[in-house]
Amino acid sequence: MAGLEHRAYGQGDATSTIIGLGGGTLRKHSFADGVATVRRALELGVNYFDTSPFYAHGLSQPILGEALYGRSKQYMLATKLGHFVQPDRYRSVEVLRTQLEENLRLLRRDAVDVLAVHEADWSCWWTDGIPDAQHRSWLDNHTPDKQIRDDLEYDFADAPVMEVLRAAKKEGKCRFIGITGNRAASVARVLRGVDVDVCLSAYHYDVIWRGAQQTIIPIAQDKQVAVVLGGPLQTLSILQGNMTRMKRLPRWDEADIRDRFKRLENIERESGLGRVELTMRFLAADPAVTSILVGAALPSEIEASVLAVQQGPLPDDLQQAIVDLGIPYGTY
Repeated sequence: MAGLEHRAYGQGDATSTIIGLGGGTLRKHSFADGVATVRRALELGVNYFDTSPFYAHGLSQPILGEALYGRSKQYMLATKLGHFVQPDRYRSVEVLRTQLEENLRLLRRDAVDVLAVHEADWSCWWTDGIPDAQHRSWLDNHTPDKQIRDDLEYDFADAPVMEVLRAAKKEGKCRFIGITGNRAASVARVLRGVDVDVCLSAYHYDVIWRGAQQTIIPIAQDKQVAVVLGGPLQTLSILQGNMTRMKRLPRWDEADIRDRFKRLENIERESGLGRVELTMRFLAADPAVTSILVGAALPSEIEASVLAVQQGPLPDDLQQAIVDLGIPYGTY
């Protein structure tokens, strides 16, 4: 069976495997299982690992640090800055530099390959003006509406976090810098305003949702920025079990979404392929995608995704059936 495909990572000669390991669920079962999952990914040829101080209740970085320490295989390791309790910390160069040093300590590294802004679609990165009500909500439950606003202008390029990222790259503490986020249109807006090497879009490109494909990827291609996808399986599993979570979105049409889920289930049944295989093979067919992060917590889970893409592209008729499932961006 063919090995994992490597794709160009932005500009230059770096490459990453089409399947990467996302660190968000590494502690789901146990620390030991997380370490075993990382090491199994390495054995399978996966060379891209993504983590954050926020992931796995703070244990994702220590798990990766343990699993990768002393390994001789070549790989790329990405981590992030962010997820502070108080919004003013997102604008503090000192705080961000301190977090970077702590990240490196937990990862047992002097440098990482990629350093990125976590949730670049949050306004706190780009402005000092956090309203009092929003600030109180932030401190109460950390779940305010903190997205950047369409009606406001932001200085993305000169924000403190971008200063820290550029300095880290110049000092050799990372090779590449990037942004990440969960709202495709907002992330695309930030991407237009900054010079980075990689953009990670979570939850907005899968067999039904195509926001990143239609908003982020065209900009990334123009700027020769690597595109990494996160959470391609999580959104579907969450929504199918609890549709009400998405009713907050404008123009939500529950009947239409339910119909698309039913069509997806029919495709799965008629093709005999599971959702993991359909999703991974569908996304891997897009040459604009650099790497697809799998949120694995057990070795068997990363094995399933690697095996899926090694089967090659879906048959043309099946690929088209998945294409037709997509919701046009702007209707949700």
